[in-house]
Amino acid sequence: MLDDFFANFVPKSKRKDQRLLVLNGDIIDGFHHNTVNIVTNDISAQRKAAVKLIKKYLPDYDMAFVVRGTEAHVGQAAQEDDTIGKDIGAHQDENGDFSFWQLNLVCQNILFNFAHHIGVTSSTAYESSAPMREMVAGFVEAGQWGKRLPNYVVRSHRHRYVKVVIPSQYGDVESIITPGWQLRTPFVERIDRMRMPHIGGIVFVIEEGICTVKAKVYKLPEPEPILI
Repeated sequence: MLDDFFANFVPKSKRKDQRLLVLNGDIIDGFHHNTVNIVTNDISAQRKAAVKLIKKYLPDYDMAFVVRGTEAHVGQAAQEDDTIGKDIGAHQDENGDFSFWQLNLVCQNILFNFAHHIGVTSSTAYESSAPMREMVAGFVEAGQWGKRLPNYVVRSHRHRYVKVVIPSQYGDVESIITPGWQLRTPFVERIDRMRMPHIGGIVFVIEEGICTVKAKVYKLPEPEPILI
């Protein structure tokens, strides 16, 4: 699926295009909750595999950014994400770290705010609540401190794609939770029986100051029922 995503879904670049890759946290699964459902619990092996996979796609990008994920997966202070960022030559922050808790990018005067964490829910009916809260928090901060409101608020963490859009005097503001790249785990089976994770990614295409959001969510095979 990764090969299909990068080869067939991500638009082909033109010579003048600048292409940025953002890895929005939890690059490896880590060793958490005594899991036995991954190939190896060896963090070093997971890191090496992740770096090898990411480097496969890096030549097509001008810059790479890493956002720090969940400590349960990537260690205290998300240090594994930062180490992977160093290994792939990701962009550094003002302190020299190779990852960001929050990443603010301005591209053609469009402001993106990336962070990994977002509230979760076991109900499809409430999937839009957390991204809406993130937008409201952005409006409050902008009004209280005279800060610029992000055009796009991008989160991950819960492996379910959703997009919420509201209008403002500055144009539409969008809060987006990205799909993930992990299939169902025993933890998911315990808290959410019917819903499948969303596997895929997001592409932002900016042309002449206009941003278009392209989301790819792959359809997963359903388990075959047992016929009696």
